[in-house]
Amino acid sequence: MKTIAVIGAGISGLVLARQLRDVAAVTVFEKSRGIGGRMATRYANGYEFDHGAQFFTARTPAFREFLQPLINARVVANWTATFAELDKTRVRDLRDWSDDYPHYVGMPRMNAIGKFLSQGLDVRTHTPVAEIRRERGRWAVLDSDGDRHGGFDWLVLTAPAPQTADLASGFPGLAGLGRTHTMRACYALMLGFARPLELPWQAAAVRDADISWISVNSSKPGRETPFAMLIHSTNAWANAHIDDEADAVRAHMLDEASTVCGMDLSVADHCGLHRWRYANIARQGGPDCFIDGDAQLAACGDWFVRGRVEAAFASAHSLGRQLRGRL
Repeated sequence: MKTIAVIGAGISGLVLARQLRDVAAVTVFEKSRGIGGRMATRYANGYEFDHGAQFFTARTPAFREFLQPLINARVVANWTATFAELDKTRVRDLRDWSDDYPHYVGMPRMNAIGKFLSQGLDVRTHTPVAEIRRERGRWAVLDSDGDRHGGFDWLVLTAPAPQTADLASGFPGLAGLGRTHTMRACYALMLGFARPLELPWQAAAVRDADISWISVNSSKPGRETPFAMLIHSTNAWANAHIDDEADAVRAHMLDEASTVCGMDLSVADHCGLHRWRYANIARQGGPDCFIDGDAQLAACGDWFVRGRVEAAFASAHSLGRQLRGRL
């Protein structure tokens, strides 16, 4: 049986590993302690925050088919929120999300999806990959502690475009492709309140401000935690302030969100901040994955398509079909 190393345990890496596990021995390397990538959840002082992806939709039959077992297992549920479109001073629109066009979330938290998908897989967390080497027709993976893993017949990179380009610097085809894709940053502000706030909505897209999204995280299905809000900056503001001091970022986002909500959010009992350097990407042209049959090197991820959960699935699903044909 062929062996495959997959770098990254986000949605693309996990989908690909599950798709290939019956035809190859797959090892997934993940730098973080958690899995699921931006399908992430942060715990702090009794509060929980889905501080990456907020929800996702399913537009294609393939993705809907993939999700059905997760829905059946109650790992994915429809979030029937009251949704608002806001600007800095007023509510532009208010409507209910319904079952007609589901807005899915992980249950009881977003990171449950990654945990479910990782079942039965060989996933090695706390293993940042520092270098990849092609040695006598096989792949070796070196982690940040200098430990060597391998050799593998195939290597698949599923990290964001800049990180993929850095790791694949010795392979111009993939490195060059990664460098042509510009990813966008985002800040996540996490606010916890001992008492619920009175808001006419649970999820809101924001215009004409430096924040783009506000949601009542604790309103999602299966959440049994105190009142928690999640606020995302715009990509443009985050890109311009990506290396600013955390206190300055936190203060500005609090001011923006307080203005939009019409109340002082600085009274929160918990206030946390997370920086996503590679959070999003606009719709892309070109291939939905990369494969070099001679080097037995491949890559997939949402950055090939668009910064959405379904795009991460689509890229991995496409690559998985191609690799199964070769294996």
